[in-house]
Amino acid sequence: MADITNVNLVFLRKARGLAPLSRYALQDDGTLLVSVPDELEVRTFHLVRYSEQGRSRTLHTYNVETLRKTEITPDGSSYVGTTDDDLYLFREARKTRFLSDRRASYTDISLGAEAARFGTAFCDLLGSGHSVALGELDGRLLWTKDIAYPISRICIDRGARYLAIAGESGDLSLVDYTRTTIWSHRQEVPLLAVATAGPERTAFATGGPEVEAGGVGLVGSDGVLLWFTELVGTPIDVAMDATGQSIAVLLALDHGSGRLVFLNDEGMPIWDIDFEDARPTGISVAPGGRFVAVSLRDGSLIAYELTFGERMASLSEEATLAEARGAWDKGNVAVAAEVLRARLDAVPSDLRACQLLSDVLADLRQRALGAAETAETVGDFVGAAAHLAQALQDLPHDLVLTQASAALQERWYQAKLLQAQAALSEGNTDAAEAAFLEAIQANPLATDARTGLAQVRYAAAESALSRGRGLLMRGDAVGAILAFTEARQKGVSGPDLNELVRQARVTEAMALGNALYQDQQYAAALFQYKKALRLDPDNGEALQKLRYAQNFLQDTQLSDRFSRLE
Repeated sequence: MADITNVNLVFLRKARGLAPLSRYALQDDGTLLVSVPDELEVRTFHLVRYSEQGRSRTLHTYNVETLRKTEITPDGSSYVGTTDDDLYLFREARKTRFLSDRRASYTDISLGAEAARFGTAFCDLLGSGHSVALGELDGRLLWTKDIAYPISRICIDRGARYLAIAGESGDLSLVDYTRTTIWSHRQEVPLLAVATAGPERTAFATGGPEVEAGGVGLVGSDGVLLWFTELVGTPIDVAMDATGQSIAVLLALDHGSGRLVFLNDEGMPIWDIDFEDARPTGISVAPGGRFVAVSLRDGSLIAYELTFGERMASLSEEATLAEARGAWDKGNVAVAAEVLRARLDAVPSDLRACQLLSDVLADLRQRALGAAETAETVGDFVGAAAHLAQALQDLPHDLVLTQASAALQERWYQAKLLQAQAALSEGNTDAAEAAFLEAIQANPLATDARTGLAQVRYAAAESALSRGRGLLMRGDAVGAILAFTEARQKGVSGPDLNELVRQARVTEAMALGNALYQDQQYAAALFQYKKALRLDPDNGEALQKLRYAQNFLQDTQLSDRFSRLE
């Protein structure tokens, strides 16, 4: 990474109640995504995109109680948010709760940029048990993992393959998407913030009034501390670009002020910006590291553009190759490739850098193929495909990776078809439907899985419909309504189903009304009979019971009046 030579203000805007910036708020084109509360409607929020000129445009509006933290995908199509005891998922204009059957206190959330996955940290209501979970934006829980120390912050990498877990005890762990611990590291003071680009580069921040020497550190492969830099202030957050080369830390100072500090590869502070009028609340670094944005407590939204010096052009060929080889030897393949690419951009004629880059990329290919094979061995086709897709971003025309990806997609598809057929033979239609859906994910253009899914859903719908009719005949209106609702969700529609639902609701209202009538709760019974008549105006029993309930209600009211006169 080249050192920063200048920082320019791109724009400054204010929005009352502005939420702290999400990690992926800022993009390489300078556009910015923020969450802003509506000025009039309570619990109404707008997802707003600011252009590089600072002009705003509302993308979505959503309703939810006040969220402590919100993470938004780069395109703004999905986002997650937490209160103290709820985690909400917003996708395709729908809001759902994650782990709705579990009572927990949520500590932090972190969203992947390139995969529909997120991590969350939570504890039980007594604060005695601490866990992390990996989930998907459709609400599916992939796994949970118990953690032996109180969790302060978490961060998932952009590809949602690695999750960094920082603890109040000073512990720092990195686990992968299969729940395997990659490495562990420990500081003697609490960790307040964490950011990761994968096993090779994970930054953490420590500090606070009880800490003598707070600051920022960088951990590399095998949990080894690469450097630690002491800084003044209490860390609010630490952020990095997509490669982990650009590192920025947001600090709270005394008297409601704050500071933004940039650090270079060796951990040396190279630029800082002070905020004297309001304390910072959030930070976002663009994937390429060119833009940085900060939100402040007073609603200020500030975007900066960074200018970098030509460090690679000024370094000797030997120094550049040594730096790249050193990163490669430590297993930091992505870092080595980034150094060599920067060298070739500055000095296109450097043949030795070109050859070394070719060797590094070949190693990257083999690592990706090995990781994909390992993931496939445990049945994680999604993870295997993610490994190959990430490698293809660095090697977009690589024939070996392209063929491996195509072969994996076919094996994935066939495996899920077999899984669906096995589930059908066992009569497990829910498992069959899930397998067909994953087969479609593997190969969206194949028709066998879509045909199988249609047949499963049709059979399930017919079964639910038949079950509902039987329940209705036996007088179980509640069970019948649930069955008819299931049939509708599986694709059944039309006037016949509407009529069955109407009959079930009439039966439900009459049964409840009669029970209330027998219990002498005439006002409540009257309400149920009226409900039945709205659905079935010619229902003679409902009309008769309605009159009885009205008469008894009048008699009861007269009796109460005479009692008060006596």
